[in-house]
Amino acid sequence: MTYPSPKPDWVALAGILICIVLHIILDADKPCLPFVVSACLGWTVYIALRVWQDRHVLAEWGFRTDNLLAAAKPSLVLLAATVVGLAALGAYRGTLRFPPHLAFLLLLYPLWGVIQQFLALGIVVANLERLLSLHDRKRLIALVTATIFALVHLNDWRVATATFWLELAFVALYFRERNVLPLAVAHGWLGTLFYLWVLDVDLWMQTFG
Repeated sequence: MTYPSPKPDWVALAGILICIVLHIILDADKPCLPFVVSACLGWTVYIALRVWQDRHVLAEWGFRTDNLLAAAKPSLVLLAATVVGLAALGAYRGTLRFPPHLAFLLLLYPLWGVIQQFLALGIVVANLERLLSLHDRKRLIALVTATIFALVHLNDWRVATATFWLELAFVALYFRERNVLPLAVAHGWLGTLFYLWVLDVDLWMQTFG
């Protein structure tokens, strides 16, 4: 299902640009709690205002329940396959571990994943599709979106590389079902495990001490 719109949402795109600039200025090699909280609150307000103006915009972005099961199946396959790969790499490098607070990370990180994938898919992809020069060029849209997402994480080439390939897969799945929700959960879980098992970084300890 597609939801055509007459023109790009320049306000949302400007908001994304501001977030990117702030992230670069902060030079965050880990989630910066004040930035994450501020971004979540700011974009939640934007979402609420847009829904107040147009109640159909949630479905246009990909916040849908009508096809949730269909969208969750390929996302679950991608998640499972990637988790197996991360676990194997962690076991090989001696970084495979399960700290007691891992469950809290797996609950909290998807909330940040919702905002990130809303911006990447619901805003960037959707607005690139509205440009006449890119309307039917899905591969190019996926490449541009994944590149932008990787550049945001360029402070660590390993994270940038991982996010590039992951976002390529996410955009492909988004084109199939137009649902952000299962991809946001996958983003949160894979991000948590990638930091823990590949980078040997405990985000809980770094963020909350």
